[in-house]
Amino acid sequence: SWDLGSSFGLWKGRPSSKRTLSFGFVADPMSTWSVPGRLRCCLLLVVCAAVPAVLGSDDEVCPADAPCASSRSAGEGIAAQGEYYWPQGRGHPRHYGQSPYSFGGACCNLSANLRWSWQHPNGRYNTIITGKPLIDNERNIYISSLDGIRKFDIDGRALWTWSVSNYTDKRHVPNNPAIMDGRLYNCLTTGELFALSMETGELLWEVMASAKGIGGDTAFVTATQGIVLLDVDPPQPAGPLSGRQNNRIVAFDSSDGSELWDFTPDVGVWNFLPHFPDDGTAVFQTWNGGAYRLNLSDGTPIWSQGLDSNVDGWTDGGPALGPNGLFYTTRSEATMEKSPFSEAGSGGLAAYRVSDGELVWNRSGLEQGIYTYPVVGRLAKGAPLSVVTGVGSLAWIPLQMQLFILGALPGAMVGFLIGMFWALCKCRGMSPQATMCAFLLRPLVAAAVCALLGAVAVVPFLKGAYPYSVQAFDAETGEPQWRVELPTWRWYSAAGDEEGLATRRKNGHRLICLPPASSYLTLDAQGAIYFGHLDGRLYRIKDWNGDGRIDAGTEVCAFEAGSGFLTGGPSIAPGVLAVASCDTLYVFGDP
Repeated sequence: SWDLGSSFGLWKGRPSSKRTLSFGFVADPMSTWSVPGRLRCCLLLVVCAAVPAVLGSDDEVCPADAPCASSRSAGEGIAAQGEYYWPQGRGHPRHYGQSPYSFGGACCNLSANLRWSWQHPNGRYNTIITGKPLIDNERNIYISSLDGIRKFDIDGRALWTWSVSNYTDKRHVPNNPAIMDGRLYNCLTTGELFALSMETGELLWEVMASAKGIGGDTAFVTATQGIVLLDVDPPQPAGPLSGRQNNRIVAFDSSDGSELWDFTPDVGVWNFLPHFPDDGTAVFQTWNGGAYRLNLSDGTPIWSQGLDSNVDGWTDGGPALGPNGLFYTTRSEATMEKSPFSEAGSGGLAAYRVSDGELVWNRSGLEQGIYTYPVVGRLAKGAPLSVVTGVGSLAWIPLQMQLFILGALPGAMVGFLIGMFWALCKCRGMSPQATMCAFLLRPLVAAAVCALLGAVAVVPFLKGAYPYSVQAFDAETGEPQWRVELPTWRWYSAAGDEEGLATRRKNGHRLICLPPASSYLTLDAQGAIYFGHLDGRLYRIKDWNGDGRIDAGTEVCAFEAGSGFLTGGPSIAPGVLAVASCDTLYVFGDP
């Protein structure tokens, strides 16, 4: 195993027992290499004993019986048809969550393939990247962050920036964008939907989509057939302090932003990501795992399923559309308030037929909830279709916030009352000056002492370990195929949230990223699965030897990003893999 703390300095103040990896590799994003990737692969295959000498690192994972493939696998020529490589959430509608291109081969060393990265000019934690990389037909890259939209060329040069006017914690860009017909579409939390020129970043139009605003979590603006689709009105699942408030699905004309129709589902949506089966309809899931299919022309429902079961269940993950005519939804039995502690509620995965909404299979009783987006595809040439998902809860807020909310604040309130009682009992017969002094000091002293005691007392009851597994199922039947356990994340919040809290508090904007358990999963043409996890690592998983199981030592590898990932996952184009953590854009190139 490798101790990441000493290598990357990301674990200051945390016990060393909480920072070890027991498999594969974790790559240093700052490391450099002089030996070309293909040469390293060939040397590894010919002289395995020379791996450390050739690479100068233990970070390489390259099974001897696996090919060292180029990233330029045969694709469908998307750009040749004038289409974009990764135009919206989950990529291209012809193959959601998949790319017809592959990235890398069995030699997995992402740090050696890192071409460039970007962070906010004022420092790493000065914004949160909410919209993950989109890639156009020229391999230009677009991202959204709280403060605006940015476009980069393939070499990392900034081409333009569109900044949010009157940027505040209440007014920012919350969603993943979409690109279509030379325009980029996104929205603001204050309710505006807007379109920018992809060429110049110029604002083409802006309309008020909802006077109530748009939810501040990380959903997706999507676009197809001249229609822009998003959810508006901040949703609120039923909780102990409030009733349930559903949001609306609204369609707009992509040319001028005029509203076409709206639809209010019986159960609300969270991190809304509709999929388009290319038949004039859209399918999407609700926050409790139900499913809808709507007509895109007027928003009328065609069918709905699974809405009555566990209405209070909640996930910030979402669905996947398979090439087999099935629509897959995820769920957790836990409510939103209990989602960081989802061992109390199991998860499930269901498959519905797109044509008529019939439930084809339902996989329930998973050990934890699902808080991500699965992917459907073939994991090897000639293999049956699989649906792959992560299983495990999202992390909660930073430790210092938990200590204050759950320990110090209640302790201080109790202490203040104790201090007041103490002053009343001890002030009889004292001079007026002494009495006033006692009433001022004793409650404050008691409050301070009890706040400290409360913070210390609550620590043993806080959740500081988040296990996570990735599981594959037969896409047609739901039967399990394989699973692999990731290293348990041993901290109280997602990677980067604790470290960035002070900077974000000083800026007065969104305090924490609070990512889901993982980004959506992306599958490349050779069957390798990429995703970012709340532990701050970008993972790649592939059954290289085809034995139907994942060897954690040779078939799982990771890149240390240092921060969690929001809903948007890795994007792939020929020779390029781009992914954004909560604070950094990483672009990898050909091995």
